[in-house]
Amino acid sequence: MKLAVWAMTVTTVALVAGSASAQIIPGDPGSYPSVGIQNSPHNLNNYPGVSIEGNQICLPCHTPHNALLEGEENVLWNHAETGESFVMYSSTADQPEGPSKMCLGCHDGVTAVDNYGGSGGTGIVITGSAAIGSNLSNDHPIGIAYPTDRPAEYNDKATFSPGINSGPGVQLVTLSGLDRVECTSCHEPHNNGLGEFLRAPIQESYLCLQCHIK
Repeated sequence: MKLAVWAMTVTTVALVAGSASAQIIPGDPGSYPSVGIQNSPHNLNNYPGVSIEGNQICLPCHTPHNALLEGEENVLWNHAETGESFVMYSSTADQPEGPSKMCLGCHDGVTAVDNYGGSGGTGIVITGSAAIGSNLSNDHPIGIAYPTDRPAEYNDKATFSPGINSGPGVQLVTLSGLDRVECTSCHEPHNNGLGEFLRAPIQESYLCLQCHIK
């Protein structure tokens, strides 16, 4: 019995090691590893000091009943949104809206990680590099319309390549009739297979080259 357990453990370790060492080939979605939210930092049960009712994974961000906010971009949203005012990359950029505002509900480093369901949370906030803060002037622009008038510099969104599991790659967010660049354009909050919740590999600047022609 012990031998069987040991053999299963070795096999499991080998499989994990094999998947971890697999080469990511930009442009080949079949080579992109997939890591669901359960085993990612977005499972807030893994965050030090945070205790989610019933160890639920979805609850801090989504609720099946009595959603707090209305509108297409806030369907079933359960977490507190940030109340910060942000310094943007460009004076022409709008304040974060839609999914970006949702992301910054934790990553502003001010709003409590476990502030969901109107509870106010325990005051535990994100720290370290994940705490982006309110100064976004040195980060990739968000809150801006995707340039369509410079075809020599920016790709048509129809050419964006698939992401993990051949699902959506880079995604523009339609707000007020404009295709905008927001946090979720480059980040898929439910899958951390490529690290940093990226939608496409950063290797060979593949993610950047989805939009930019260089």
